[in-house]
Amino acid sequence: MNVYWDTACLVKIYTQESDSESYLNRLQKSKTPLYSSIIASAEIAFAFQQKEFRGELKKGASGALYQEFLRDVTEGRVFLLPLGEDVVEEASRLARLYYQSTTPILLRTLDGLHLASAHLAGCRELLTTDLRMQQAAALLGLRLTSG
Repeated sequence: MNVYWDTACLVKIYTQESDSESYLNRLQKSKTPLYSSIIASAEIAFAFQQKEFRGELKKGASGALYQEFLRDVTEGRVFLLPLGEDVVEEASRLARLYYQSTTPILLRTLDGLHLASAHLAGCRELLTTDLRMQQAAALLGLRLTSG
């Protein structure tokens, strides 16, 4: 079963965070690639740079970590779904669903694109720490998992 990884969860396997170990364990047990959107590639680059800027990473570490991520993509450990017109259309549909529901879910644009990608790719599980994404994923029938 394909599990869709939100960018924040992907970052945890490349940088040391308080809960990184559980995500690394999940990665090691996985028999399939980690699924995410191509937009995660840009988000990860920004996240690594921000961590380096804040002093959470050594100077120059962000570039090395990004190269490690790209190697994992090239070697098939991470599968990045393309961002096409179909994803944008699905995200637009989801925006209406989330904002016009009885209890609106105030989802951000990139999170909506991630969920649209997961939904269109047929992923049945979503790995995220974001509460709004968890609520939105539940409306789509995605099973929520943690690290």
